Amino acid sequence: MDVVDRPPNRRDRRSAHGADGRVARGVYEGPGLLRTALIVLGELPRVRSTLLMRLMGGGRVLREAIEDFRRLPEDASERDIALGPLLRFRAEVAQRGPATPEEEEFVMTTQELVEQFIEQGRTQGVAQGMAQGMAQATIELYEARFGPMPPPLRLAVEAMRDLPTLRAWHLLAGTGTREAVHEALAAGPAERSS
Repeated sequence: MDVVDRPPNRRDRRSAHGADGRVARGVYEGPGLLRTALIVLGELPRVRSTLLMRLMGGGRVLREAIEDFRRLPEDASERDIALGPLLRFRAEVAQRGPATPEEEEFVMTTQELVEQFIEQGRTQGVAQGMAQGMAQATIELYEARFGPMPPPLRLAVEAMRDLPTLRAWHLLAGTGTREAVHEALAAGPAERSS
């Protein structure tokens, strides 16, 4: 954490303090009895730990925060927290029309996030459709060879979303014995690779 050179407030060790007790750049504490702090978004360090705060800024701060947001890994918790509100705000601004040059810039800089979100949804939809199709094909193949699939096995196949697992089960349903299929489906994906 970037820190300013000023003595730590020994009475207050909140998260605004670094490991050495100094206050983070951009954070200004009030008198100790009031337990207040002022955060100047434009002065916060450009690091991941300040990203969610910086997304509440405007102008350069927001522009940089959106750029940093785009670079986050797909599984970053900040994405889970901020993507929905960012996209909702963007939709509201775009629907009513940007009222300021800053709002117009926000709509333009978040266009890539919208496209990423749409593509991610499309990809997930395709993968989900493929998994559902493979699950249904596995059940139909099993039933063509062995008769009705027992309900617990049917539930296991319908619940599975891992396409490689479903492909393996489908191949087994077409070539294996009834007992081998039952054993593989009952074992689930954890033991499937043995």
